[in-house]
Amino acid sequence: MPHARVPHPRLDAHSVDRAAGVLLGAAVGDALGVPYEFEARLRDDQQPRMIGGGLGPYEPGEYSDDTQMQVCIAEVAATGADLRTPEALDAIAVNFQKWLSGGASDVGAQTRTVLGAAARADGAPGAALLDAARRFSAGNERAAGNGSLMRTGIVALSHLGDPQAMAEAAVAVSALTHPDPDCADACVLWCSGIRIAVLDGTFDGVRAGLDLIPAERRGVWARRLDEAEAHPPHHFTNNGWVVHALQAAWSAITRTAVPELSPAQGEFPAQHLRLALEAAVRAGTDTDTVAAIAGALLGARWGCSGVPQEWQRVVHGWPGHTGADLVRLAVLTARGGKDDAPGRPSAPHEAAESAERDQAQRPEAFEESRKPDRDRTAEPGRPKSFLKEKTALSRVRGLLLGLAVGDTLGAAGGKLPSGVPLRAGVSTQLACFTAEGTIRALVRSAHRGLGPTPGVVFHAYCRWAALQGIESERMRSRWVGAEDDRVWPDGWLAQVPVLAQRRGSAPATVTALSRVEPGGMGSPTTSRGCHALTRALPVAVAGTAAEGSKASAYWAREIAAFTHGDSAAQSAAAHAVVLAGHCLTSGPHMQESLTGGRSQVRQALLEGIHALDDVDDPALTADERDRLHAALEQADEHPGEAARLARLAPDATAPSALLGGLYVAASFPDRDQVDAALGFAALAPDGDSVACVAGAFLGAAHGAEALPVDLVSRHELAWVLDTLARDLIAQLTDSPSGGEYTSGWDPHWHGRYPGW
Repeated sequence: MPHARVPHPRLDAHSVDRAAGVLLGAAVGDALGVPYEFEARLRDDQQPRMIGGGLGPYEPGEYSDDTQMQVCIAEVAATGADLRTPEALDAIAVNFQKWLSGGASDVGAQTRTVLGAAARADGAPGAALLDAARRFSAGNERAAGNGSLMRTGIVALSHLGDPQAMAEAAVAVSALTHPDPDCADACVLWCSGIRIAVLDGTFDGVRAGLDLIPAERRGVWARRLDEAEAHPPHHFTNNGWVVHALQAAWSAITRTAVPELSPAQGEFPAQHLRLALEAAVRAGTDTDTVAAIAGALLGARWGCSGVPQEWQRVVHGWPGHTGADLVRLAVLTARGGKDDAPGRPSAPHEAAESAERDQAQRPEAFEESRKPDRDRTAEPGRPKSFLKEKTALSRVRGLLLGLAVGDTLGAAGGKLPSGVPLRAGVSTQLACFTAEGTIRALVRSAHRGLGPTPGVVFHAYCRWAALQGIESERMRSRWVGAEDDRVWPDGWLAQVPVLAQRRGSAPATVTALSRVEPGGMGSPTTSRGCHALTRALPVAVAGTAAEGSKASAYWAREIAAFTHGDSAAQSAAAHAVVLAGHCLTSGPHMQESLTGGRSQVRQALLEGIHALDDVDDPALTADERDRLHAALEQADEHPGEAARLARLAPDATAPSALLGGLYVAASFPDRDQVDAALGFAALAPDGDSVACVAGAFLGAAHGAEALPVDLVSRHELAWVLDTLARDLIAQLTDSPSGGEYTSGWDPHWHGRYPGW
């Protein structure tokens, strides 16, 4: 009789991040424990590290059989298969056999025996494996090893919408090699923990899973969980046994304190993942397995974003997977095998009827936020529905990630160290808060029936300043009042450690924000510095999507003017954002007959310059127009000349950043030239601002896939920018926060993006 499937629940962005952490968390725990397997137990003052070695021996960051076998299951689960069916179990069994013969770096004794017996048997692969496992277990007192618990995390993701089906699948997949009741119960409890962690963000699911195992065994498992919470992980010395393995992992998780949120002290709750995994490794004996078991649940609770960047960067293993591959398998599984765009899967953005109405009304709301005496005619012919295109996510990610990679590469003069995480610059930090503030402004607009106001972005910059320790008490008094006990800075960016670290100077921004008084907005400096422009670039996404370049130019001027009073800086910010918007909406295959043989990027930049006469206020001056056209013409006639770049962009001002970025992007306009473009831009006198602008232009035109993979993968804020890009698109297209008269579908959205 076929099983009835309950539809997968609709996941909000935060739940997708937690689902993404399940396989990744297991893998980093596995790789962290590999060097210490069956070695002398580490003391509390010894720091486990991913140094490789172990029984393999393994490379640093390489995971072992614990994750390898879970990948075998994940490749089936990621298709959307019901893991309870004979067809799915057959496919898993076939993958196990392929792994054993072609990729196993280490194999447990029970697993090897069972797989060997099944390979010699006739019949369907799943049934043969199950029969071999049952025959091995019959009368064998040592048949309750940890080999099925270590690989069970992915099973929870395949049945997030139905706990009973999840329990049945956990038992069925465990039974392929470990049919013992203790193994079955342990897998059910752990899958329940992972399911609730993904959906609700708590560790409550392990004990909730007691209701899913046979009634006669609930009492003994409740006592086992009590025992785990009462003793340190190393108390459970026989952790090759499934019961002690679960207890050691649960002890490491529950007995490791969750850090308080204290950005000033560099403490964040998500650091619990690292600390608990280190505690799991210190349990000793089967260190990689205990840490892999713990890692799946910790990843489900704290998400992919909670896994330390240095671990994400180096983790890898059979069959050639990296951390990104593990994330993809996990998210596809959680979404029932469905992807929403090329590249890494993300949260759904199918628009509901009410969301479509909100989307139709949003351009009008955006326009109403503009000054009443403005010309409200949108420039003719500009596409305003580019977010509906399949390449939209890649382009928005490209703009944000290109900005960040350019900022980092330029600050280093084009010479970056290899094999280490890449540090974000202050332009990138501020751009993160521009994007987040834009989302919060759109949330505010949707719920108050008002046009989104740039003042919400000013609030975002104040939160950045508070995290940096700049006039923190004064900032708090300005926004929540000195006596108010609310958590502030609020929103999820306040929990990102990198954003609380000093990463360069932004003197005009810092000076202006330092003048903020309760009830006031502060006053700008007379500066024309580059940060007025670089931090404004994310505005291109919402402005272009809502009302085209008019809204983009207006917002860019307003947020530049918060801190930079020089009109040239404000104009450069507005012009750069309009050009970035044209790159976002440019066509990848423009006809040469219509563009005079110009490339996509050059044509987009030329159209953007022409549009400035109609969309910006004050209007483009003759001198500004001549400078922009000259930069574009010099790129056509004399591309990639360092001396010309130095003359166009001689200093760290916003006009220099604009002209330099324009010249670089037009000099290296093709998709396969982005790496060369960023390297050339980094040679400018102020390389970080020029490369920042060029990276945003080229990333917006070609998409994130065109950016240097090595640099993006190592950038410490890549996951933050990726999340912001996805969430910005979600807010513009899918209304996760709801509206004034409609409820949202994401219950966590207001916690992530409070609308003020």
